[in-house]
Amino acid sequence: MLFAGEERVEHSGVRGLRYFRPGNSDCPLVVFLPGGVHLARISYGDPFSDRADFLDHWLEQKGIGLLALSYPTDHPSIGAIVPDLTIAGWASWIASATLDVLRETPDRPVAVAMWSMAGRSVAAVNTALKAAGIDAVCFLSLAASPPIAGLNFVQPGGDPLTSGGLWTGGVYIDGFLPGLSQQNQINGHRILDEQLYLEHYLCNTPVMLRGTPQRFSDQGTFWNFEDAHDDMRASFFSEFPLTATISPTDRSDDGHALGDPINWNFFNIQMIRAQARALDFDDGQWKELRALTRTLPSRLSRDVAGGHFFFAGAYGAEQTAHHITELYSAVRSLRTEIRALLE
Repeated sequence: MLFAGEERVEHSGVRGLRYFRPGNSDCPLVVFLPGGVHLARISYGDPFSDRADFLDHWLEQKGIGLLALSYPTDHPSIGAIVPDLTIAGWASWIASATLDVLRETPDRPVAVAMWSMAGRSVAAVNTALKAAGIDAVCFLSLAASPPIAGLNFVQPGGDPLTSGGLWTGGVYIDGFLPGLSQQNQINGHRILDEQLYLEHYLCNTPVMLRGTPQRFSDQGTFWNFEDAHDDMRASFFSEFPLTATISPTDRSDDGHALGDPINWNFFNIQMIRAQARALDFDDGQWKELRALTRTLPSRLSRDVAGGHFFFAGAYGAEQTAHHITELYSAVRSLRTEIRALLE
């Protein structure tokens, strides 16, 4: 069953699900990438729920377009089992799908919003977008995990996979319904019917999109840290974009609530270092660059009350849309400042 605005799209033999609402052509286009075991519907909803409880509604109020992309899965909405899909392969699909919707407005600015697992693909997606001629103005972490080893838990011996080789969620699956229940309490009403959520939002995931050493091929599961590291482009610091963070506040998502602004700032600093390494600076320029880097965490981080689903429900969705517009402007300004210093 496809919802309004959804379309199955195939690029290079890989089929995913695309939701596209254009918005105003003179406003940014947000590309939303979902986390593990979820379709991108978590950002735009379904015909049976209140649109005001989803991020798409509040972006629309600001004229901002949304391109929400769901990876291949055996879920009936897509029906594509690609268990050996790598982050690099998925990033290429994302770039192709984004280029398709920009053909009539090639100069339209793009911001990439990554939720949860999607953060592991940040460098690969940025690289693929640039190869397609798309310079995304900024990337936004919505409780997203950066490509740092050890942040994602893997059971000893590997997480369970379906007979088709897809990841089913492991220990994380037990936290999803309580996480949505928490958002219900914050908003004072039920955002998603439980059965509706289980049927139309949850899906199985190509395991290598997690960026962990658990890998998959036609021979089955195998383990390779180096392959996972290279697939994420985890130490190719010059390929990382400036990334801003919108973090939850609740202890139920402590890793993101405590760590996201600092973890993502590490990659922002390394990206600037990579660009600046070969340049000569006088004392004044060097002092300016050091001062600028000290401002990054405060300029590029915001919080929204709630847990891992903080952007679900009208309260969090509206706050998140507001912060996206703030951070988009902040990153644009920072890019200009950094460019002026580095040139």
